[in-house]
Amino acid sequence: MLRLRLMLGLICLLIIVLAMGLYSINQCSELGRRIQRISADHDATGRNITQMKSAGAAMTAALLTLATGDESRSREDFGAASAAFREALNRETERTGVEKNEEDLILKLARTYQSYDLAAKKFLAIPENVPTWRGEAGKLGQQTAALLDLADQLTLAHEQVLAAGNDASSHDIINTVRLLWFMMIVALVATLAAYMGLSRGLLRPLKSLTSSIRQVGEGNLDQKVPVVSKDELGALAFSFNQMAAQLRQFQASTSVELLRLNETIRATIASFPDPVFVLNSEGAVEFRNPAADQLAVKLLFAGVTRLPAKVDEKVEQVRARGEDYLPSVFAEAIKFHVDGQDRYFLPRIVQLRTEKGVSFGVAVILEDVTRMLLLDDVKSNLIATVSHELKTPLTSVRMALYLLDEKTVGPVNDKQGELIYAAKEDADRLLHTLNDLLDLARLEHGSSPLQITRATPAELVATAERATRDVAHAAGMKLVSEVAPELPEVSVDAQRIAYVFTNLVTNAIKYSPASEKVLIRAEPGQTRAGKPSVCFSVKDRGAGIAPGHQEHIFDRFYRVPGTNKSGAGLGLSIAREIVAAHGGEIGVLSHPGEGSEFFFVLPSASAS
Repeated sequence: MLRLRLMLGLICLLIIVLAMGLYSINQCSELGRRIQRISADHDATGRNITQMKSAGAAMTAALLTLATGDESRSREDFGAASAAFREALNRETERTGVEKNEEDLILKLARTYQSYDLAAKKFLAIPENVPTWRGEAGKLGQQTAALLDLADQLTLAHEQVLAAGNDASSHDIINTVRLLWFMMIVALVATLAAYMGLSRGLLRPLKSLTSSIRQVGEGNLDQKVPVVSKDELGALAFSFNQMAAQLRQFQASTSVELLRLNETIRATIASFPDPVFVLNSEGAVEFRNPAADQLAVKLLFAGVTRLPAKVDEKVEQVRARGEDYLPSVFAEAIKFHVDGQDRYFLPRIVQLRTEKGVSFGVAVILEDVTRMLLLDDVKSNLIATVSHELKTPLTSVRMALYLLDEKTVGPVNDKQGELIYAAKEDADRLLHTLNDLLDLARLEHGSSPLQITRATPAELVATAERATRDVAHAAGMKLVSEVAPELPEVSVDAQRIAYVFTNLVTNAIKYSPASEKVLIRAEPGQTRAGKPSVCFSVKDRGAGIAPGHQEHIFDRFYRVPGTNKSGAGLGLSIAREIVAAHGGEIGVLSHPGEGSEFFFVLPSASAS
């Protein structure tokens, strides 16, 4: 029905516009034809009257030439002039649309001309010496004057007719303009009426529906649009009311589910043995579980809405960078003095985001790693102690094997030589492993201070290339180095960093096929804290590392399953500890079948 109403309104406006257009076209065409007809009639009448006056004057002149004695020429001129007068008179007589006044004058002019023509012919037949000649000539002059006077009267009458026609045309134009104005007013009134009708029947319901939709979007579901018609708007309002009712019903059902889910989440978080804090977008604590309450009471910040300063600093860094803070080493643990003893907590900070990725808060989990840290210390101390205790006798055994292998204490047979050589190789490998374990223990406990010096990235890369060139040559491989220009200096322990380079390059050589290249590169980098740094990397063309193993590749004693190369799995762990001691970061980028790229980032000397 709404479509029908709109169509009827548009049809009415279209009819009015078409009527105005057609009427205007018709009136303009009629006025044009009338003006054209008047103009043509005026031109024809003017030509005819002008011709009659000229012919009348010519006839009089022909009669006057009779006095000169040239009778034949006079008759000839009179006949031509009389024919021209008669022709113009006939055209004027045959003209259509002649007014009554003009018609009477034309008839009178025709009778006068007939009398004049008879008198003129009679005069031409009288000899010049007849006494009545002069009297007849005078009468012809009077009739000629009468003809010219009638022609002037006809001209005046025709001009009066033209003036009347112009007046009629002006009157018609005024009436047409008035009618057009009237029709325009009617169209304007019809348009306003249609607008008011549409405003009442269409715009107001749509405005009400829009307002209700906005209220629903803001969460107010108690909306009901009145159904005032049975057209499309009424159907739309009915559908909206049904939708609002279903939303209210859904809200009622989901509210119970959300409440139950909220209680479940709170109970789940409350059951966590580790302290859990939930912060809002402004950084204030909105929720914490019982373990967090106990920790807050013991640390005397129960009435404070923010976390302890050490944890709050980490939270601000996460909010500023937009990245979660998930440490994996005990060195990142924070120490609190609780119940008269030191407790260590590893903070895990995760940003809470909506489905669109907008952050609305932060969750902080303080994992109690005190026991694990003690166990790790015990394990490290045990390894260091055992390694140290084994190193002295192993050195003696190794020296004895070397003496036997060099046959210093006496000759040995070939079989004994093979056994001694194998034992010597195993002793060397075991001693290397013990040295790695001792270095790792010293690095973890900080008992081995770094000998810091300033060095350029080009010098470090060149040193690494020289130290591993023989190993690469023996494996049939080539080392390639790339150093970006104008890199800043770095503050490093040259011997420790050389170990990192040597470990990464030898691993790349070990796991790459023959005849391939190993790329050592130095380029500008940036630490997670945003400080200027230098990124060193070693890239190979080996088999690559699966994503599931990359996160464990730097763990102690970890070896990728299926690897048939020798090693204890300590080199990358030691490299990680060395880089961490320099305040840097280490990682790997690898795709199976495309090789691996191990990199480590060191802060520049100006930023450290």
